[in-house]
Amino acid sequence: MEEAKNKENKQSEKTDEKEKEKGKGPQSKGKDKEKKEEQELVTEKDTELHRPALEELRRLIRSSTTSMTSVPKPLKFLRPHYGKLKEIFEGMAPGENKSFCGDVVSVLAMTMSGERECLKYRLLGSQEELASWGHEYVRHLSGEVAKEWQEVEESDKTQQETLLKLVREIVPYNMAHNAEHEACDLLMEIERLDMLEDYIDETAYSKVCLYLTSCVSYVPEPENSALLRCSLNIFRKFNRYPEALRLALMLNDVELVENIFTSCKDIVIQKQMAYMLGRHGMFLELNEDVEDYEDLTEIMSNVQLNSNFLALAREMEKYTGTFRHCRIFPIPAL
Repeated sequence: MEEAKNKENKQSEKTDEKEKEKGKGPQSKGKDKEKKEEQELVTEKDTELHRPALEELRRLIRSSTTSMTSVPKPLKFLRPHYGKLKEIFEGMAPGENKSFCGDVVSVLAMTMSGERECLKYRLLGSQEELASWGHEYVRHLSGEVAKEWQEVEESDKTQQETLLKLVREIVPYNMAHNAEHEACDLLMEIERLDMLEDYIDETAYSKVCLYLTSCVSYVPEPENSALLRCSLNIFRKFNRYPEALRLALMLNDVELVENIFTSCKDIVIQKQMAYMLGRHGMFLELNEDVEDYEDLTEIMSNVQLNSNFLALAREMEKYTGTFRHCRIFPIPAL
C-alpha cells in the first residue's frame, strides 16, 4: 500500500511539473478562475457592476481574438452565460452599457449561434471599429451580411442601406489586411461590384483584377460580363490600357475597344494595342490626324507582319548568335 501511494505521489508531482512547464499549473488556473469570476459579474443583478465588467470583458476578448487557432478562454467561459447575456441586454435601458453589451453578445454569437445573431447584435451595439475584434469576427460578419442581403426585399431600402453601411466598413478592412478576395466575394454576393473601385490602390489592383477574371469561367451570364467590366474599369483607372483592351476584346464591345485605344496618348502603347487588334482580326477606322496614323493602320491590318517577324529574328540573332545555326524541321503528319 505504501509503495502504491508513493508511486501516485510521484506521478502527481510529475504532472504538476509538466503543467507548470506548459503554463497550465496552479498559478495559471488561478488566473483563469479570476477571469471567469470577472466575466460572471455581467450576469449579476446589480446594474452598477455591468459597466466595469463589460469593459473588462471587452478588453479580454479583444486581446484574445487576434489569433483564432483555438477558441479563446473568455469565449469558453461565457458559453454557459450566452442566453443570460441576451436576457440582460434586452432588459437594459438604452445607453452606452447596452451598446457595450451588444458588442460582446455579437462576438459571442460568432461561436454560439447560427441564426445571424452576430449581425443582429452588431447593428444593435455601439458599432465601433471592426478592426478591434479581429479578422475572424470580420469574416464571420461578412458571411452573415451576404446571407441577410439575399433575404432582404428590394423595396426595403432602409435595411439595404444599413447593410451597405456595414459593407463599407468590411471592404476597406479586408483591403488593408491582404484579404482582397474576401472583399470581392462579399461584393459579388450583394451584386455591388461598382463599390470596389473606391477602395483599391496601386498595390492591390492587380491582385483584385486577377481574382475577378479568374472567377469569370465559374459564373453564368450576365455575372461574367459584370466581372469583366469591373476589372476593365479598374485597369483603366490605373492607366493599364493593354490589359483593359484585352478584356474589352473578350466582351466583343467594338465601341469600348475604340474608346480605350483612342484614350491612350502613349504612341508606344498604342502600337502594342494595334498589334493586339491585328492578332484579333479587328480593324479600327482612325482619323488621319492621329499621330503615326499610317504605322498604326499598317500594324492593325497585318501588312508588315512577315517583315516584322524577320526583324525580330534579326534582333534576336544579335543577342544570341544562334539564329543562323537553327534548323527548322517539318512536323510529321499524324
